Order: sequence, then C-alpha cells, then structure tokens
Amino acid sequence: MYRILIWGCGLFYGRYINAIKYQEISGSIKIIGVTDQNSLYTKLDGYSFINISEIDINMIDYVVVTSDRYFVEISMEAKRIGFVEESIISASVFSIPGFCFKNYVELFHSKVSIIANNCWGGCAYHELRMKFGSPFINMFERDLDYIKLLKNLKYYLSLQLKFKKYAYNDELKINYPVCMLDDVELYFNHYSSLEDVERKWYERVNRINWDNLFIMMFTEDEKVLEIFDSLDYSKKVCFVPFKSDYQSAFFMQIVKNKEMYNIPFYDVVNKTVKGFFYDYDLIKLLSIGVVNHDRIR
Repeated sequence: MYRILIWGCGLFYGRYINAIKYQEISGSIKIIGVTDQNSLYTKLDGYSFINISEIDINMIDYVVVTSDRYFVEISMEAKRIGFVEESIISASVFSIPGFCFKNYVELFHSKVSIIANNCWGGCAYHELRMKFGSPFINMFERDLDYIKLLKNLKYYLSLQLKFKKYAYNDELKINYPVCMLDDVELYFNHYSSLEDVERKWYERVNRINWDNLFIMMFTEDEKVLEIFDSLDYSKKVCFVPFKSDYQSAFFMQIVKNKEMYNIPFYDVVNKTVKGFFYDYDLIKLLSIGVVNHDRIR
C-alpha cells in the first residue's frame, strides 16, 4: 500500500478528493495527511493537517498535488524539502475513468516512449501528466514515410534534422516547419519556429527509453496496416476505421455511427485519448500494448 501526502487544500482539492479517497477505500493507498502553504486546518475530511516544515519525507511514498494551476510551484517546493520528481503526481489523473493507482505508478515509472504518427502520443502524455518521453509530439508523418521510419527507427533518430520548407496550418493559422530525416518527411504542424522544433526534438530524442517503446499508428489503408502489423515491436497498435484480423489492428467502432461521418478519422483517434469519445483503457493499453475496448464493453 502506497503512503500518500495530499498537497493543496484549495479549490481543486474539492474537485479531486473523492477520487483520491476511492483509491484508499479500494486498498491501493493510505493517505498520511494533507498539507498546504496556508495552515487553515488541523484536520480536513478526517485527515491530519501537516505543516510543510513538519513533513517527514521518509514516511511518504508519493505527493499528490491537487492544484492544477500551481502544480509546478508546489512540485518545486516539494523537491526543495527532499522529494524526488518521480514521487510527485498530479491529482488530475485520479479522475481518469477506471483509474488504479498501482497500475498508474507502474506505467509512470516505466518511462514508456510513445512513437506516433500524429498528436496522439502527446495527448496521451498530457492526459497522464507524464513527461514527454518521445520526440513525436505536436507533429505528424505520412503513412509510408512513417512505416519507413519504423523499419529502421534507431538509424533515423540518429540523424540531424534538415529543414525543407514551411507549410501552412489552416486551423492554427501558422506557417510551420517541414523537416527531413534522410528520406522521411516530418511535419511539425504545431510549431511556428524552426528553432523550437530543433530544441524540443533533440531534447526528447535523448529521453527515449529503447527498452519500453509503444508504437502507435492510425491509418485508413488496409495495406499499410498489413505492413505495420509485420513490424517487430512487442507493443504496437494501429487505429483503423474497419474490422481486421491483424493482431495490432484497433477498430474504432464509433466511426460507423452516422453522427461521426463528418469528423476526420485522425480527429476521432485523437479525441478518444483526450476523453471526448470513449473506447479503451489508456493505462492498460500503454502498459501491455494489447488492443482493448474496455470502456465500451
């Protein structure tokens, strides 16, 4: 059982406390107490209030920060008194449907690197409040270029980016850089600055955990799926709008509803990870790498 200190007794505490207490009731955690910069209480919801100066870090496994707005500042204060970054968690993850603290911390510490051909990976990291462990964030690649890259991933990621041109993102109204890795095009469609692209790309390439890759793809092409399925990765999933017997195929069933006909498939894929549509258990998907439809069964 993990020992938890809740840090933050403001507005967002009330939003998250029931979800946190549910994990205690289920036996996953033990709440040691609550703390805050302001000492307004001696007890709160039955838990002892601990002044920051009196916190014993040896008695606590994880700090759960209830403030979304001041998460960075509270994290810095927690690290100042001796907590390591890996022991500080946002309370917002407790609201993820089907959340299990034990499964979450195992994924959290596994430092999974999500390789993706669109923004799905970045959305997943954001939803889970995990540091980006991959350079494939806020960008996309064309199907065949992405397949080519996956066939020789270490080679391509050892190369330097070469600027090719600027393209236009009509949705964001910005010009964005298109770069090359040898013969593979990368579209950095959420960036307006080549300097930012290069800085973030190399910083995140160095974070890749080659021992724990999760390979994500989406495609509407059955032949591309066939090639993807043959790739030698232990954890891989390809979101598709059609039924398939390939093991890595993840059929997005909701696209068959007429209400979805006008929504681009890539948008459906991204919105499932952001919680607009429901289908899978994200923590389970990234941990095991096996297709599941746990949310809609």
